Amino acid sequence: MQQKRSSVRKTSARAEDKEDKEHEPPHPTESPDDRERPELPLRVVMDTIPGLVWSALPDGAFEFCNQRWLDYTGMSLQEIKGSGWAAAIHPEDANDLRERWRTALSESTSFEAEARMRRADGCYRWFVIQAVPLRDSGGRIVRWQGTNTDVERLKLAQEELQKQTSRLEQLFEQAPEGVAILNMEDRIVRVNKEFTRMFGYEAGELLQRSIQEVIVPESLLEESRGFVHQVSNGRVEVETVRMRKDGTHVHVSLLAVPVTTASGEHVANYAIYRDITERKQAEERLRESEARFQAMADTAPVLIWMTGTDGLCNYFNKPWLEFTGRTMEQEVGTGWIEGVHPDDVQGCFDGFLPAYHARKSFSMEYRLKRADGEYRWVIESGIPRYTGVGEFAGYIGSNIDITDLKHAEVERQKLRQLEADLAHINRVSMMGELAASLAHEIKQPIAAALVDAKSCVRWLQRDTPDVAEGCQAALRIINDATRATEVIDRVRSLYRRDTSARELLDVNGIIREIVILLRDKADLNSISICTEIDSGLPLITADRIQLQQVLMNLMLNGIEAMKDGKGELTVASKQTADGLVLISVSDSGSGLPGGEADRIFEAFFTTKAQGTGMGLSISRRIIESHGGSLWACANNERGATFQFTLPTSVAAAPPSAA
Repeated sequence: MQQKRSSVRKTSARAEDKEDKEHEPPHPTESPDDRERPELPLRVVMDTIPGLVWSALPDGAFEFCNQRWLDYTGMSLQEIKGSGWAAAIHPEDANDLRERWRTALSESTSFEAEARMRRADGCYRWFVIQAVPLRDSGGRIVRWQGTNTDVERLKLAQEELQKQTSRLEQLFEQAPEGVAILNMEDRIVRVNKEFTRMFGYEAGELLQRSIQEVIVPESLLEESRGFVHQVSNGRVEVETVRMRKDGTHVHVSLLAVPVTTASGEHVANYAIYRDITERKQAEERLRESEARFQAMADTAPVLIWMTGTDGLCNYFNKPWLEFTGRTMEQEVGTGWIEGVHPDDVQGCFDGFLPAYHARKSFSMEYRLKRADGEYRWVIESGIPRYTGVGEFAGYIGSNIDITDLKHAEVERQKLRQLEADLAHINRVSMMGELAASLAHEIKQPIAAALVDAKSCVRWLQRDTPDVAEGCQAALRIINDATRATEVIDRVRSLYRRDTSARELLDVNGIIREIVILLRDKADLNSISICTEIDSGLPLITADRIQLQQVLMNLMLNGIEAMKDGKGELTVASKQTADGLVLISVSDSGSGLPGGEADRIFEAFFTTKAQGTGMGLSISRRIIESHGGSLWACANNERGATFQFTLPTSVAAAPPSAA
């Protein structure tokens, strides 16, 4: 269908062209000889022109166009005549184009404008539309001749160039460094915002001025001129001082770069300034601080040392040298190792190197030879040190003689072991007494039950069984068994209180009480106790003694798990989304037993050499009797966390829960 329409349009255009040809006046420049020469029809000439060609009457009404115009727009000559051509113009461009066309017509001047024209497929492309008036010998306009040239690619290229230029402008103005463009006479051609901020000038105050006279201190003029000569041979990078408008100085990092053309001609220079005043001031403060440190270190009552970034010692204070009886030259590097007890050398490396690679603090104990030849126990602590700009500078540490403390600690350990032995003997004695008491109490009802049972058998074995007497004996057996049960219940009450002792309690208060009670034991094992308490917890109904028993048991277990090294015990409280109070005790110790974690709440199961295996079992029964739950889980890195929940309103559970 489209081809058929095009054929009709072309035929119509040629027929109209023929009609126009018949009425077209002779060209004013034609001679009789020219008219005698055969020539191509005007329509053929116009159709071969690589562009959209058109003509209009003196009043601007569209007269005709070449076939390329019709093919591009998909319109017929009849559709575009007069002002119908405007239908092919983008609606946003049409009004402006008409106004410009009317102006050209009224002023009889050449016309040129840009507008988007719709292609036959509906796509719009940019065109430059130009027209010139054709005048007769009297100067009157007899026709307008025009062309429409496709400039879509040029337009896109111009837009892309404009975007790139805009981006470069933004990068230049928003650069975090001060940038100045200098001509070959070292005069300022342009500066960005950071340059004006850094040096306190307005841009207009700097243009075409020599940068030497603007920001270079007089004492550095000779040095700065040397940079100008150097940059012609390549980039220059230096740290120097420049001067602000108010006369104050600013430390800068200067990067000067030559600007050359494609042919290699040096046409300008970039000067890029970064303000490093704060860094320089920090370095100066660090130098002053190190000087003060040197003075204090030599009078400190501890042994102080430092390393470089390579981990090798490069400084020992005066007390260290006096303690070891060696010189600085003998100790630096790895020389100090000569004074460490041979059995402790590997431990020193194992304590320091992992911390050094991780840039973490460390602490360790080892024996160091004193000047008199005696090995003394010292505790060494070290932390990483950094420069004012945050760069790693090595380690600094101190050593304290703890030999006397070690001896005292041995004596204390002996005393604690003696106390533990006495406590164990006491527990064994109590168990013996309890067993004796239990045997005595139970013996009587059992003996009575045995006698009654024999009597019952005799009554029932008679030739004529005496059922009444047998029933009486059986009832006495029941009473005897009840008495035995009551004895056992009294023993059980030693570790299970009756629910009648429950009251409204503040869980956070109980946590604080137990933390205070166990603080000394934790400190003794170099363990810190932290609390994360939710101050908004509601009160709960519970047995104070039993909750203290549970919390103390869990915290003692955590301390026991970390007794071989430093650690942290965290006790936290909070309210869950479903309204329960959640208490957690977390340690960084050895963690749950591998493969047997699900057995830790079983009675008599223990991983401790002197444990009874009853603590966690009793704790779980206590919590469950309060309507809560107790469980344990392994931490991601080290240790374990024990947690239990309690409802905020608890009814007494039956005694059998324990």
